[in-house]
Amino acid sequence: MRHRVLLLAFAALAALAGAARADPGPPWGIPRADPSPSSGAARAQQAPPSNPGPGPGPGVPIAFAVNVPFAWSWSLAFSAWVGIDDHHAIRANYARYRGPLWAIIRNSIEGDLEEGDIPHDVGHTTDLSVGWAYYPRRVLDGATLEVSALLRLNRLRGRIDSMTPAIEEQFTNVYGARAFVGWTWRLSDWWFLALSVGASAGYERGREKVFVGYDFSHNPPDIIREGCVSRVALSGEAYLRVGMAFGQ
Repeated sequence: MRHRVLLLAFAALAALAGAARADPGPPWGIPRADPSPSSGAARAQQAPPSNPGPGPGPGVPIAFAVNVPFAWSWSLAFSAWVGIDDHHAIRANYARYRGPLWAIIRNSIEGDLEEGDIPHDVGHTTDLSVGWAYYPRRVLDGATLEVSALLRLNRLRGRIDSMTPAIEEQFTNVYGARAFVGWTWRLSDWWFLALSVGASAGYERGREKVFVGYDFSHNPPDIIREGCVSRVALSGEAYLRVGMAFGQ
């Protein structure tokens, strides 16, 4: 009889010990806390903030501009800006023109104004670029610093007419970068005028034909150097744009 009582007592103790390991309670004398949160605390944790604030995204303004109309006879250019924040923007640029601006100005001064100021060149140069612009005051207002990647496609021929073959040709591509410093004037809330000057550096590849001089011991007397080119290309740069800005 005693043995049965002892066995029952050991079985009861073992069952109590297993339950204690499965769900340990608080120390002696400390009441058990209710594991389920009160309804008020649950509502406080699940309530969304009343003012989450602005999320990330591109800033303003967005702007579009073209070169000045008096240059459209030899040059067409278009630029677009997308603001990142109050001081930074991305500018993309497209330009198509007939030779370097300095050569056009020189020929305008030396040429016959009655017959036109543009030399009888055919073909064009195309510029494609995209870069980062910084404005210490605010985007599209005041001083400007810009760095951009550049692709320049030269498709030019020298002075020719219907009876004379081209004695100068240039079919080259320039891969490089350029930097500008400039100023942007706000003419109104929408209109602005942007002027920048700078320089570009890159690598030029392609082919060209260049007139060197005359040798009258040969017929024809023109001395022409023609062949492939692979060289460093350095150039001065400038642009003048008038445009409209939205969102500022």
